[in-house]
Amino acid sequence: MAVLNPTRGGPAAATAAPVESERIPVSYLWPLRFILGFQFLTAWARRYLNAPHKLDYYASSNIGHKFSTFMPHAIGPIKAMIQGLILHPHAAWAFLIFFTWVEFTVGLFLLTGTLTRLAALGGTLLSFGMLLGNGWLGTACIDEFQIGSVEGIGSMIFLFVGAGSFSVDHWLHRYWDGHLRIGKLDLHLT
Repeated sequence: MAVLNPTRGGPAAATAAPVESERIPVSYLWPLRFILGFQFLTAWARRYLNAPHKLDYYASSNIGHKFSTFMPHAIGPIKAMIQGLILHPHAAWAFLIFFTWVEFTVGLFLLTGTLTRLAALGGTLLSFGMLLGNGWLGTACIDEFQIGSVEGIGSMIFLFVGAGSFSVDHWLHRYWDGHLRIGKLDLHLT
């Protein structure tokens, strides 16, 4: 920033006046990352610890029955996937187990800030998949819309900015640049 120097009568050399930045440091987002990770982690805990019968294939309370309520309102390619899962209950059960463990991994990784961008991609796909599977406004309960939209947008934030300084990724960057290179493909995971 150029400043006029009144003592010399002319323009002075550029002096470095402190300029306030308009950017917010990523480390300020750690509470959001923590809460988002906690939400994904508790979704796993609700099924595995609090109500394991929801994942029991033979139980009448199996959460796979929700697919039939999703079907009429599902949007796009998710509708075809749900139809396939309804027609093949064993595949639906395997999908629910996989989905639940992905929620656990996404939650744990977001909570600790480990491979944050990869975890955020998983969180975004899980959340928007739920949102499209429920037909925008949840059919089984209204909070499915909130889960899909808020967790989806929250995950997208960390997909673009990473974890910040309060994370395992910050420590990992001392030893690894956080990129996975496969041929010409360069994936930024942290």
